[in-house]
Amino acid sequence: MALTLQIIGHKKSGKTTLIKDFLMMTDYKFSIVKHTHLPIDIPNTTDTGKFFEHSDDVLLLNNEQMIHYQRNVPMTELEKIKLMQQNTSADFIIIEGIKELDFPKVVLLKPNETKNDFVKITNIKKFVSIQGNKQAEDIENMTKRKQFINNFLKDIQNDR
Repeated sequence: MALTLQIIGHKKSGKTTLIKDFLMMTDYKFSIVKHTHLPIDIPNTTDTGKFFEHSDDVLLLNNEQMIHYQRNVPMTELEKIKLMQQNTSADFIIIEGIKELDFPKVVLLKPNETKNDFVKITNIKKFVSIQGNKQAEDIENMTKRKQFINNFLKDIQNDR
């Protein structure tokens, strides 16, 4: 079963950048859970958009990818993630957001934020910053970031 971790932080804190670096700076296989508060916008002027608009369950396939879209699924976010953990061939699942879940977390701090801004969040393993916050581990430099990522993944593997 894939080990699961979360990358959280406020908008524009560097979550996408850090997740991309997890994907590119290691030899592990990752699955990603991207949480969004916005609707998924697929123009209804396309065939695909019409299917999404009028169906509760759409599976898009081509030779290289598969996207499964389901609407009105009677499962919690945690249940969906547990299902993914059981069915993925990845070594790790990275969840972007959904800070209410209790997986090991990396919190990205923006320059004017403090650790106290996240006092109600559980299972925080590390506070980091790619924007120069003095209260967090500085991973602005790519060498430091790669070292942080590898150490963090080893740490959560050891915590199993």
